[in-house]
Amino acid sequence: MVIVGGILAIIIITIIFIMFSKVTVELMATYANKQKDIFITVKWMNIKVFRRSIPVIDLKSDLSVDIVEKDEMLNHEVPDKEKHYTPQYMEEQYHIIQKVVDTTRDVIPHVLNVVRAFRLHHFKWVSELGVKAANQTAVLVGTAYSLKSMGCHWMVVLMQSDYNPEFEVRPNYQKPSLQSELECILSIRIGQIMRNALSIAWHYQKLKRWNGNERASNS
Repeated sequence: MVIVGGILAIIIITIIFIMFSKVTVELMATYANKQKDIFITVKWMNIKVFRRSIPVIDLKSDLSVDIVEKDEMLNHEVPDKEKHYTPQYMEEQYHIIQKVVDTTRDVIPHVLNVVRAFRLHHFKWVSELGVKAANQTAVLVGTAYSLKSMGCHWMVVLMQSDYNPEFEVRPNYQKPSLQSELECILSIRIGQIMRNALSIAWHYQKLKRWNGNERASNS
């Protein structure tokens, strides 16, 4: 009995430790000259468990986009994923997403709860904008700065964070320019992920049952 009790105690302590441990998400995005990449890294207890590199490719003449995603899982290379996006494919995906949003609107508050569970540790977003006319550059920079300010304020309020994000928009009056660099570090406890995921799953199943009953009653 003592051995069984000791094993159970170890299991319970391990589960509690895992539930209260944090997952850290690091996001870096660069759009400047020839370097156009997005890097996403997920760490648990300072161990890299996931890393994805997504080159941001310019649009082709037919408005299609080719993307190659490079993954790492637990420091092991995963075969690259080649994807080809056409306007028709993106339009189909938009309609699918719209249907999902329309049918799962009640789940959105629970998704927001997941966002609120994150803690913001670092956020820096620096951009450089410029067009041919100086007055248009000034208007564009002012508009971009206002949008960034509102977006950062909304993010801080939603996450209930005390961190003050850094953002800047630099004008380029010499030549047309579009450059941007983003750094963001977030963390969330595994227990919060599980709790919110179960809440979303429960409400989604409840919504599916309600929609099924509605269709049955109308038929």
